[in-house]
Parts: sequence; C-alpha cells; structure tokens
Amino acid sequence: MKKLLFICIVSLSVGTLYSQENIENLKSRNIAGESESVMRKVASAPAIEQLLAENPAARYFCFTEDRAYDVRLNDAIPARWTERAGESRTQFTGASAPGEFYTWQIAVYAPFVELEDVRITFSDLKNVENGKIPASAIRCFNTGGINPDGQPFVKRVDIAKGGVQAFWIGIDVDANCRRGTYRGKATVAPRGLPATAVTVVLNIDGDVPANHGDDEGFRKTRLRWLDANVGDAGLPTSPYTPMTVSRQTVEYLGGTVELAASGLPRQITTRYDQSVLLNDTVRNQVLDGEMKFVVETEQGVESFPAGKLRITSVTPAAVHWKSVQQNRNFEIVCTGRMEFDGFSEYRISVKAKNNLTVNDIRMETPYSADASQYLTGLGNKGGKMPSLPLEWKWDAQNRHQDKLWIGNVNAGLNMKWKDENYRRPLINIYYGFGPLMEPVSWGNSGSGGVSILPGAGQGVKVKAFSGKRSMKKGETLHYCLETSITPVKPVDLNRLASERFYHTGGNTSGLIPAAKEAGANYITIHHAADIYPFINYPYSDATTPDMRRFVQEAHLQNMKLRLYYTTRELTVKIPEIWALRSLGAEVIYDGPGKDAKTLIHRNGPDKWLVENFSTHFIPAWYSDIKDGKFRGETDISVITAPDSRWNNYYLSGLDWMVKNIGIDGIYIDDSALDRATLKRGRRILDADGSRRLIDMHSWNHFNGHAGYANSLHIYLDLLPYIDRVWLGEGFRDDNPPDFWFVEMSGIPFGLTGEMLDARNIFRGMTFGMLPRPVWNDPVPMWKLWDAFGMKDARMLGYWDTRCPVKTGNENLPATVYLNGDRALVAIANWTDLPQKGEWTIDETLLGFKPSRMLLPEIEKTQWGNPFHGGKLEVMGRSGLIILLEK
Repeated sequence: MKKLLFICIVSLSVGTLYSQENIENLKSRNIAGESESVMRKVASAPAIEQLLAENPAARYFCFTEDRAYDVRLNDAIPARWTERAGESRTQFTGASAPGEFYTWQIAVYAPFVELEDVRITFSDLKNVENGKIPASAIRCFNTGGINPDGQPFVKRVDIAKGGVQAFWIGIDVDANCRRGTYRGKATVAPRGLPATAVTVVLNIDGDVPANHGDDEGFRKTRLRWLDANVGDAGLPTSPYTPMTVSRQTVEYLGGTVELAASGLPRQITTRYDQSVLLNDTVRNQVLDGEMKFVVETEQGVESFPAGKLRITSVTPAAVHWKSVQQNRNFEIVCTGRMEFDGFSEYRISVKAKNNLTVNDIRMETPYSADASQYLTGLGNKGGKMPSLPLEWKWDAQNRHQDKLWIGNVNAGLNMKWKDENYRRPLINIYYGFGPLMEPVSWGNSGSGGVSILPGAGQGVKVKAFSGKRSMKKGETLHYCLETSITPVKPVDLNRLASERFYHTGGNTSGLIPAAKEAGANYITIHHAADIYPFINYPYSDATTPDMRRFVQEAHLQNMKLRLYYTTRELTVKIPEIWALRSLGAEVIYDGPGKDAKTLIHRNGPDKWLVENFSTHFIPAWYSDIKDGKFRGETDISVITAPDSRWNNYYLSGLDWMVKNIGIDGIYIDDSALDRATLKRGRRILDADGSRRLIDMHSWNHFNGHAGYANSLHIYLDLLPYIDRVWLGEGFRDDNPPDFWFVEMSGIPFGLTGEMLDARNIFRGMTFGMLPRPVWNDPVPMWKLWDAFGMKDARMLGYWDTRCPVKTGNENLPATVYLNGDRALVAIANWTDLPQKGEWTIDETLLGFKPSRMLLPEIEKTQWGNPFHGGKLEVMGRSGLIILLEK
C-alpha cells in the first residue's frame, strides 16, 4: 500500500511580535487567562464531524500552537482549531529572536485508533543564504531528554483513541544566527501509521534576549532547564578532599575503608574525636570484622574461593571496584563505588548455575562495641541501643523503612537495602500514594527482613536476610546496598554561632530592620510571601523585580537572604504547568486526581484542580496569599515525581537565582531530592567561592501518614551538602536526651541544629541548639554567646569522655563550651521533677582553675546570681547555664 504523507504548515512570521507592546501583551495574556478561556472552549460536535469528513483516510490529525496558547485538553480539541479555515488550521504566526530558546507545540489528535510510540524528528532549518539552524538544536521534550544523572533517554508516547497529546518543542537559536527566514520540517510518526511532515518556517529578528530568554517566564524558554546538566563535575565539594587509594584501602576526608577480596569492607575507620572534629591521632573502628555476603543452601553455607578485587577507576570524587567469586553453584559479582563524602554503593548479583533451593542469602555486618551505642531506623525511634535482639520484616506499602543507622558520636554506619528497580518513595503525608517497592532480592515476597543481634563483646551484629526461595539455572538476583559513614563532616560551631537566621514569610515590609535589630544576619523568606507568593517557583515574572530589590537592600545592610526552595510540591501558577502536564507522570506525580483525599484535603482537591486537571495528580499544599500583588488569591500545588527531570529544572532555577537575583542560599522543607541532585546544588552555590547556605527542615515522619520513618534519617545521604538542620516539627521537648542527640541535634552526623517545637533553652543548649526567630526568641542567648565568644569555642558534650563537668545524675547531663580561659556550662533537667546532683569539675580537662563562677542573667531564661558549685538542685524541665572564668 502506498505510504501517505500529510502536510501541516507552521508559519512563524516576524511581524511586530517582538515590539515591547507585544511582549507586554504576551505577559498579560497568560496572567489574565485569555489562553485558558480560548484553549478550554471545546469544539462542537458538528465542527468535529466536519473535520473528520474532510479527510476520512487520516488516522490522526496534527495541529500547531503558539507557546502562549497551552494545549490544556487531552480528551477533546478546542474550537479554535476547527474554526480555522483550510490551511490556516495548521498555520500560526510567530517568531524567534536570535539567542532565544524558542518553544512551540504540535498537538496530535487520535479520533479513530490508539496511536503507539509517536516519535517526532526534525530536519535542519535553512535560509536562502545556506545558513542553518541544525536539527541538533531542536528537541521535543515529550519524547526524550537528559535525566538527572546526565544520561540521554528516549521516552515512549502513546495516545489513546479519542485523545489529544501536546508535544512541546524547543529550538535553540544561536545568538549569532543571522536574521531572516529559516525553513525545515518536523516529522510526526506513530508506529505503523503514515508519517506527517510539518513544515516549519521560523523568522529570526529582534534583539538578543538575556539568558536565552530565561529571564522572562512567559516565553517558556525555561523548559530547556529540564535537560540541563548544571552542577555536574568530577570534583569533591567543600569541605571534602580528593580520594586516594593504597592497595585495597580507600581514603577520604573522614577516614579509610579497607576492602576485602569480596568487594565489601573489611574495616571502616573514622578520624573524628568526640567533638566531631577531625583529629589525625584518632582512629575509630566502625566494624568488628569483615562484612560478609552469605549464600546458604540446603547443604549449608556455600564456600567460595577468594575473589579477586580489582580497582577499576579512581577520580578525585569517586573510586570504583569489582570483585567476582564463583563456585559450582553460583557466580557472585560485586561492583562497588565510594564517593568523597563517605557514601558507598554495592551492587551484588547472584547468578545460579543450577536449579537450587536457597535457604537464605544475607549480609552480615558486625559493628564494633564503640560504634554500637545508638540506633535509628526500621521502626525504632532514634536513641540509645535498645535491648536486643530486634527483628524487622519488610512492609513497604505501609512502612517507609529500608535503612538502619548504628553508631556513636564519631563513628557509625548507615545501611540502606534495595534492588535494581528501586524507586524513590513519596514522603511526608503522601507516602501512601507512592510507597517503597519491596526489593525482589532482599524482600522475597515478605520473607526478608533484618535481625539486630548481640555481637562479639559489646558490639552488635546486623543480619539482613532474604529467606528461603528457589532459583532456576541462569536466574540472577540483585542485592544492592547503600552505606554512609558517619559523621559525614566535621561539626562547625563557629558557623552555628555566627550565622543567625531570621525566618518568616508574609509581608516583607520592615523585615530587614527587624532582623537586623534581632541580631540576625540571614533572612529566610518562606513561600506565600508578598515577594514570593508561589511555592517552589520563586522566579515569577510579576515578583522577581521585587525579590531582586529586596536582596539588594538586604546586602546593603550586610544581611544575606535565603529562599524556601525544595522539590515534592509545585505551584500550578507556573507558566510551564501545561507543558509539564503534557509529560504525563514524568514530573507531575500520578495519583487519584479529583478523588484524592489527604490530611490537608479531607474533602478533596481545590476546585481549580478538579476542573482543570481532573485526573492523574495528587493535591499538595495550598496557601491563601495575604500580601503583595497576588493578595486574595490561593496558591495551589501538586506533588512532583522524585528523580525526574524536574531536578534539572530545579537546579537551573537555583543557578539562575544565584546569578540574577543574588540569593545567599536555600531552605529545604522536606524534599524529594536525591543526593546526586543536592550535590550538584552544592556545587552551584559554591561555584564562585562565596559562602551560601543550605539548611533543612523536616516534619515528624514517625506516624502512619508518613510510614513511621525517622525524619533526619531518611535524608542522611543528603547531609554532606547541608549546613544546618531545623528538625522537630512535632518533636516536643519532653523527648529524652538520646532522642534529641540522634534525631534532632545533627551532631552524630556532623551537623548542628536549631529547635522548633521543642523550645526548652536548657535542653537545647546541651546540644548547642537555640530557637529560630520568629518562631521563638533566641536573642538573649545570642547576646550571651557573643559576650562569651561562642564562635571560637569548642563543644565538649555530656557524651564526651573529656567533658570536665559532671553532676553525678544522669538526668542532669552537662555540656561544656570551652573558649581559652573561659567556659560556658549547660546543665538541663530532663525530667518533670526536681533533680539533685553534685557539681564536680576536672580542672585538668578544663585547662584552667576557675576563679569566678556565676549564673549570667539571661532574659526570660535565668536570673543572674553567683554560683558556688557543690550540691545542685534543679527544678523539673529547668536547668543552669554557668559561666566559668580563670
């Protein structure tokens, strides 16, 4: 049968499109909703009948649209398309400036049959003078792109019978492209059906816009951010150092990992003291022996000849290796990778050489006694090692639990079990909409789990088992393990004491002087503010000038500014929302749509979402905007997919804000980010050598909505790139000190933190934690810190054997901050009742003999009085802050 070729003509003529008046019209067109009303007006049944009658041989129809008129309908076509006469139905007027990333749309309508695997390809666009825009500069975002790992991918697009699919196309016009008219083709090709050639006529004229047009969101040039690789580099981020390898020992900033022939660690050693500072004289062993991967059949534990370890790659940022072991029944291949921050990934494939019954395949990890003091994860709240044994089984649908940390303040190891099909789950109250997938290998349909057992001496042994199964000859199982060595970096008390956050949203009028008067030097702007109305989209055209002015004013006052900026929720107010919607579930997470009920949407989604999206979404946060240009409006958001190209967009937006607004960091409020993305973000913030901050906040995830996860723990692999944590939304101050230590302070992981819902100053000071304004008032303590010189002090926590002050009562732990010949001592009563103790001080550890001891007056916290030591009595939930001087 002769192949048919249908022709659609796209004419993008210059006219006066790039006059200032027209640009303003384009901006207002999107804001005023003209595009929405036009594109949601559905074609009448007679009009569609007439369209189909015009070309009954066509299995599908192509329409083209300007970027200002987003295709919104996926089950009907707008009247706009049927109202065009003849060839004008497939023609439109438009143009591109040189240097612009020009976006437009091809919509495909499938009234008769389902269209499978629709592809779009492009020819060069040429002018009469043999100039060209190469086909390589033209892309369709719907059919492929660059994933967050920097790898190209191809995406299959099917169109259901009766459906409409928008294909967003970008043309990267070179800034040196000569003005004039360029012609070429785009070819639409569903599998098994005739192709459609779309003739493209692109007129180039006008001035070169800044940043390819990215400075103005209405152009939708920022769609190119989806495929960006900004932040990719093969170098460590600060404060890390290049990795080295000596024989089978890998060295990184915090210590060493000695590899066994199996490819697993024989020993892990850290170089941190109990103040979580690097110390070359310290060697802390995390393991009490080699980690072992065990295969057990009905005949017993399989014996393997020693494998051969081969280091396959060494760069400053990562070391790769491979080991192969085999016997007559199995081949085991372990490939490993360790990065500069102490993170490692092990991929172990187990291939059966015969039909076999396997009793168990497991990983055995022996922790040293010193590194077995604390635990968090697998359904256990963070704190001291509980009574053993502990048993845990997989329940991925209901429990966000796949990892375990065991350690001490200066030596620990986190383990996360997964397989080759791992998918990052949703977090917070949305876990149930996108839970973990139980790994086929470790989970084994519910037979797998983890046993935490007493080990040698006072150590602990962790057995991650998978249970009994049958394996056929040639079958391969993939056991994957991620580990993070803790602490991930040294604690920086200087920056905790000197970098002070003032955190607010709403009306920013008067905010800078208020923050300055409080003694803060960083302002954090939350979303729903007058200059930042829409969640996770801080570069709205309407408010970016206001944001830029605010940043400039803050800098003039020696203040720095950070913005709420994370992934997982995204406003629907962004110009690209319909382009993202056209990508299916790639960016906007699939879900029940209008039928969704959540903790904050008990009666279902907002009316706008029901009427416009209807299906395939999860409603997220909403805010009533009370100040600024959008006062009276409601910001509505949806959940985004983890590990999607939105990560690339997010990072490009971060890069743009650093360079064009001048922000000094970001505030992350729970997140779907993975460690590779945040590592890129760290590089972006550090690129010019300026100090910019990331701090992270998390809600209490230990509940049924969030899958009983541990808030800090789920982000442990992100901590190398974070400067401070602000945990405890839902954590009260009546939690025990070991809970504060593991789940709130950040200290065992190399970070410092601040208090949120837990606001007890004495308990917070045990860990160097103060509240954050405007949530509570740290100003009196800031003044004390300044007078004492906290930024130059060293923390000797109650957990530190070098701590010079003891009370003789475990309910009255004492932490000492030592600064030369002065010391600040924090003692907190962790009970509701009065507690008695005995003040003792080791002057050798202190470094001087105190001649003066007093209780400094602290507004709203403590009366000023002399202090004489000796017998102590501290009221319930209270404490003492004591100044010692030589």
